[in-house]
Amino acid sequence: MGKKDFGGIVRMKLSNGEQISLRGTLNMNTAGVSSESITNQDGSVDRVMTPRARTAEFSFADRGLDLDALMKADRFNVTFIEDTTGVTHFFTSAVVVGDPQKNRLNGEVTGVSIAAEGYRKTED
Repeated sequence: MGKKDFGGIVRMKLSNGEQISLRGTLNMNTAGVSSESITNQDGSVDRVMTPRARTAEFSFADRGLDLDALMKADRFNVTFIEDTTGVTHFFTSAVVVGDPQKNRLNGEVTGVSIAAEGYRKTED
């Protein structure tokens, strides 16, 4: 089901068993490399590839999660489970990065991402 279907119920689970209730945004950069073109003086094009972390940017409901502890946590694994589509994303050896911001009008926390050393995806 996962190749043509998106959205639905998505859960975020940390390796310590804690679940974070996602809200709205879940953007993933799962390639371990980025590339940039360079144009040479003769008009030909070369490419420079740069290793990069696998990342996931997300927003979530402010339900009292200790953001200081989350930002300072040791490396951990994060799993995003797409219940509706049967797709599961595994980010391994991840750290939380960014600048968390709480919106007190709608209870949403934004400005956080994870950066991980590894990534794997499975489909039911």
